[in-house]
Amino acid sequence: METFFTNLVLAFGNLNSITIILTMLAGVAVGIILGALPGFGSSQALALLFPVTFAMTVDQAVLFFLAVYSAVEYGSSIPAILIRTPGTGASAVTVLDGYTMTRQGLARKALRISLYSGVIGGTTSTLIFILAGTSLGYAALAFGPAELAAVGVFGLAIVGSFFGKDPFRGFLATGIGLLLATVGSSGFGGTRFTFNESYLMDGIPLVVVIIAFLAGPEAFRLLVDNRSTIEKRNDVDAAEVRERNRVTREDVKLLIPTWLRGSLLGTLAGIIPGSGGSVGAMLAYGEEKRWSKRPEKFGTGIPEGIAAPEVANNAVVAGTLVPSLSLGVPGSGGAAILLGVLISKGVVPGPIMFREQLDFVMTVFVGLLLINLFLLITGLLGTRMFSLVARVPLRILGPFVLLLIIAGSYAYANSTSHIAMVLVLSAIAYLLEKINIPVVPIVLAFIMGPIIEQNLNRALIITSGELLPIITRPITVTILLLALITVIYSMIAIYRDTKRAGVREQEL
Repeated sequence: METFFTNLVLAFGNLNSITIILTMLAGVAVGIILGALPGFGSSQALALLFPVTFAMTVDQAVLFFLAVYSAVEYGSSIPAILIRTPGTGASAVTVLDGYTMTRQGLARKALRISLYSGVIGGTTSTLIFILAGTSLGYAALAFGPAELAAVGVFGLAIVGSFFGKDPFRGFLATGIGLLLATVGSSGFGGTRFTFNESYLMDGIPLVVVIIAFLAGPEAFRLLVDNRSTIEKRNDVDAAEVRERNRVTREDVKLLIPTWLRGSLLGTLAGIIPGSGGSVGAMLAYGEEKRWSKRPEKFGTGIPEGIAAPEVANNAVVAGTLVPSLSLGVPGSGGAAILLGVLISKGVVPGPIMFREQLDFVMTVFVGLLLINLFLLITGLLGTRMFSLVARVPLRILGPFVLLLIIAGSYAYANSTSHIAMVLVLSAIAYLLEKINIPVVPIVLAFIMGPIIEQNLNRALIITSGELLPIITRPITVTILLLALITVIYSMIAIYRDTKRAGVREQEL
């Protein structure tokens, strides 16, 4: 215990530098900007900024990357909330209640809830790792390909059960997402649904699917239907608007259980290599809806619907560092790039680092706590400016969103074929929403499909093609049973709601 506090004091001493502080602040600012751009997830942002670290010390480089990593996760929620254009797949879940709240004239409140949730998630997961990092790292080794495939199936069960007006439409949308995920190379030989077109050989990019199915329908609505996406508030007093956009004590009391559950689920998703923010956000949203006393309100613009995915999404950041630093096993693409920075600076991650360079480890995690503080300050200062987007007239916002869609899809790989994909898929998504088929499950299933397929193939290679040894592993069978229970629970819930509705109609 004495060694722990000694290294903690050394960590604060290492961070007592104006250069380190400015580096972290710069990382937060750059991360928010990059996160707000469609297609710039943490991996893309860190890869783009990798050369910047060449002129930095190891402390500066790692803390700069962690600042960018954390800020990207928050930054991606800004366009998701304001214009229904999530920067990453992880923020796709935030669209459900965040954008709905913006349409109700509560953009500033939605942004603040997202910010507070992100900071709390990042701080909580950091504290968890400081206390139990090495032990959790070894626990993560229990998750092999079979277990990760089961996690993916569990994610699909949540997606189909809790997204959309009923599970039947949710599972239909999930099937569409899985079908789109099969386009291109399987990764284990052979191609599917390419129709001999070269631009489909590598499949449909995730960025294209996110933009097309989430931002595309809204752009079409603005341009074709000319529907108002934001309540007109010309006759509303400015003081009333400020009051409605406050995050009250009642809101905080309501969100405390959500923050706790989301932080734990996000940290767990980060610890398991290969899961990432999308899985964490999805699990947190599904579990929050399950535990809620008002599950029917999810998707209508309630605080818990924003807080759950955002707190989990940011908790993933510190969670991914558990296997990365304690075992040298990257928990995500962003963590892999971070390991590359460490190795390029002569630092070898692993259990030995926790014994011989514990002061450096403590510096990293105390720095991560400060980064979350800087993120809170920067976010609060920028909330007012960000929320002005919600006041842009529809005649300007519609073309702007469409231009952003086209620019984002082209910038991903400088390919005009991606623009065509986005426009076609956007039209399909627009029509699907017209017939009440939710589009968010399509995006989430598209994300989960490759995770399931790749890990199942790896597990089958290990077992020489035998399926039984895979599904009978203790952790695997437990997760699969949870998936089955989730589906059954959702079916029972929809039957109960239908029966109640029938009784009410008879009484009337």
